[in-house]
Amino acid sequence: MYSVGQLSKLTKVSIRTLHYYEKLGLLNPVRGENNQYRQYGDWDIFRLQQIAILKRMNFKLSEIAVILELNEHAVDESSHHAAAAWTRSLEEQLSIVRKQQEDLRRVEQLLFSAIYSIRVTGQVNLDEMLHFIKELDQPKDLSRSDLLKQVFSPEELDVLPIGKSGSAELEWADILKEINSHLHEAPDSDASQKLAKRIIDYASLLFNGDEQLGEKYWEYIAPEDGQSPRVYGMSSEVMLYIEKILEQWG
Repeated sequence: MYSVGQLSKLTKVSIRTLHYYEKLGLLNPVRGENNQYRQYGDWDIFRLQQIAILKRMNFKLSEIAVILELNEHAVDESSHHAAAAWTRSLEEQLSIVRKQQEDLRRVEQLLFSAIYSIRVTGQVNLDEMLHFIKELDQPKDLSRSDLLKQVFSPEELDVLPIGKSGSAELEWADILKEINSHLHEAPDSDASQKLAKRIIDYASLLFNGDEQLGEKYWEYIAPEDGQSPRVYGMSSEVMLYIEKILEQWG
């Protein structure tokens, strides 16, 4: 048997926490007959190990109490019931974690969209940010996802800047900002031709030198007459300017 101090040193769990676990019913130490001091056995160490594991899995203490109680009854019956109780609880927690990951992914997408917008325009546009938020709240557009799979192979989708939020995407945001500031320049001007060189270098890196894939992606994102851009900032006017300066390049 161990005193509360000994158990604290052995398990690296503070005495205060051990007392709190007892208050919640997670631990049930026996009391010494003579001095009423708390005494803990090997079973309590096992319980602490279970608590530590479940806490690392993001279970709340109230949820841990239920799991331990279920397991205690299951252990009394058979190890099979104990395994079933653990499996059920872990599957529920896994479902919660996956939902949290999806929520975080959507928040990440919102934050990146806001940063991208500011990088492209040099301004904070609250209307656009509200639009991004509304888009995130909408059900996933399966038709767009299906269309992408129809147009591009899985290998091509891995390369394309679709749904990504890295330095390459932010570099394109900076290029777009520069494009917007030179839209009314002549395609053969020095400024336009410097931009053409920058776009060609960027595309070569982005598409791993695959010009055919670059052209295929360009055709995919080109908006039809009267349509809004398929890719933020890539309006018909911007795409026409890019085509003109690339025609003059070299």
